[in-house]
Amino acid sequence: MAARLTFVPALVLLLFIPSLATAQHGDITDELRFQSELNPNEFMVTAHARAITIPSFALGLFFDEHSSTWSDGQRNFSMGGEFVWRRGNDFELGVAFDRADLTMPDAFWNEDGDPPEEAEWTEMQMHISSVVFSAYWFWDVTTWMTPFIGGGIGPGFISDNITRYSARPGSECEQALLDGHASEPPPECFEDGGLAEDQMNVDEPNTEHSIPPVIPMVNLSTGLRFNVGSKGVFKLESGVYPYLFTGMGLGMQW
Repeated sequence: MAARLTFVPALVLLLFIPSLATAQHGDITDELRFQSELNPNEFMVTAHARAITIPSFALGLFFDEHSSTWSDGQRNFSMGGEFVWRRGNDFELGVAFDRADLTMPDAFWNEDGDPPEEAEWTEMQMHISSVVFSAYWFWDVTTWMTPFIGGGIGPGFISDNITRYSARPGSECEQALLDGHASEPPPECFEDGGLAEDQMNVDEPNTEHSIPPVIPMVNLSTGLRFNVGSKGVFKLESGVYPYLFTGMGLGMQW
């Protein structure tokens, strides 16, 4: 299970990589070009909030049963910030810090092809803290709006607490799982709002230790940046880390 969980982010990335544009910027007015030549170096700092998800169908390629982000009341977001250096109308370079919450609701998980009775009740808490270095190409189509597209890479540090519980052999819970009821947790497996000790191996949990502590974070993103007054900036963006994201950012530039 650990290996398959590790492959899921890479799969999502392959499924959703957009084609990158080759042009760096569109035609802009002579006035804007003249201003950029007078001040070739610009800087920007933004804080962002993003909704994030790993698509359920991507998990379904590896698991017959699983929970998902944004299900059963779970809300998945990331928070972070970015510093960007713009060199005139040539390019932008940035470094972003982000912490993403990929926790999923407790549910029975079963790897693809495993017998139904081997489904395990899984409590999954997972966070990824990342530092990603990116390059952006942009188009100053007006003085107040700039579309952009970019990509980057950096390390992602995983902190997780994944615990799995199996049904006791010969129990009513195991029989219910054998009958294919894992998608809706069988009542036989629970008592008083928790796992039934006579049905589940509550005293022998399987704690996940095989997920690597560091993974590569490949970022592809696109969006719009709006200038607010002389110093303010507002961003709308979406893209791919090892998960999908969409969100907004606020900050200042000088």
